[in-house]
Amino acid sequence: MNIKGKNILIVGFGRSGQAAARHCLAQGASVTVTDSRPEKTFDLSMWKHHDLKIYFGSHPLEVFELADVVVVSPGVPLTIEGINVAKNRGVPVVCEMELADFDAKVIAITGTNGKSTVTTLIGEILKEAGKSVAVGGNLGTPLLDMLDEVKKAEYVVLEVSSYQLETTPSLHPYISVLMNITPDHLDRYGSYDKYIAAKAMIAANQTSSDFFIYNEEDPIVNSIACDVKASRVPFSVHKKFELKNIDLSRAKVTGIHNKENMIAAALATSIAGVDEKTIQRVFERFKGLAHRNQFVRELNGVKYYDDSKGTNVGAVVKSLEGFNSKVILIAGGLDKGGSYDPLRPLVKEKVKALILIGAAKKIIADALVDLTQTVMVNDMAEAVKEAHLRAKAGEVVLLSPACASMDMFRDYAERGNIFAEEVMKLK
Repeated sequence: MNIKGKNILIVGFGRSGQAAARHCLAQGASVTVTDSRPEKTFDLSMWKHHDLKIYFGSHPLEVFELADVVVVSPGVPLTIEGINVAKNRGVPVVCEMELADFDAKVIAITGTNGKSTVTTLIGEILKEAGKSVAVGGNLGTPLLDMLDEVKKAEYVVLEVSSYQLETTPSLHPYISVLMNITPDHLDRYGSYDKYIAAKAMIAANQTSSDFFIYNEEDPIVNSIACDVKASRVPFSVHKKFELKNIDLSRAKVTGIHNKENMIAAALATSIAGVDEKTIQRVFERFKGLAHRNQFVRELNGVKYYDDSKGTNVGAVVKSLEGFNSKVILIAGGLDKGGSYDPLRPLVKEKVKALILIGAAKKIIADALVDLTQTVMVNDMAEAVKEAHLRAKAGEVVLLSPACASMDMFRDYAERGNIFAEEVMKLK
């Protein structure tokens, strides 16, 4: 997209918005920014010498009426009035990834859960194989902030959220990976069908010379696969793994969800030409991602795990499935509009006590209180103390919130870090 001399409006000034601003200014565009948060939220010292107009506290309609292109950050709902004004004018509404121009082959990964782990694994395996690779997207570094690296790479590995898929119309992965789809972000989409449709966009531009790797055990993913034009590569944890020289039992990470993640990563990298011994080496040293079923501490025979990245019900289901012991589960946060009913069988079977925090604690309690001991607390410190009092040797204390974090914390990482800090204080 040639943006030189054009009026670019960036909506949302978080990481991706700031990456877009830097890129657009460097390309000679005129840049305006809006963000609904107050100015004090941001460190603007680095922007003092840039010719940039910024509107804080709202999204004024008049700036949408002057824009040639609207670059919307993933966290901004596409339903705000200004976006509709721009669309009615025929103005492109895209995310920052749409502005990137490069020739490397794209490996794109999406799914409700597991996409960060799969993205990281694919990147590590390709690097181990000596291939030139850039890794980012929704995971870590915005694409525009690593464009110099991307232009030198053979492969670009991108974690792609449903929000980004909606606003990157030219995305054309050589290899796409769809891990799973369970209800999430319904507070934004309004219906499950709309969320599913957004996830399905990962394969929209693929052709018969591309590859679509998908979890055939997920019925929704399976139905999407029927309409994909790319070569379909299904996988299942309950079928014999076709890469016969890879032994997943020797991996450091455990659980069905990690087995799915490793299989998807192995299939993607084998298509990219990596041999099985290289893939095996990475699996045997990979320790998993921070805040994703991350072991924190064992105290008096009780193991404490941080799964703060479990921000939806499907993630908590996968996490609970990975434990054979009784679990004291700390959950709650900002409700995302879905049902907590899929948790009921596992809560009844495995959860000795449910400790609830955050804005959604009453909603979750109403859905699950008949199944186990349930207590509502005010903050993470109180939650950890309550869990510590109830846990016995051989049991597990698990933070797996099933909710977003922004009611109490900056993000899921801060929530997980505070949980770990409180656990380390226990005597």
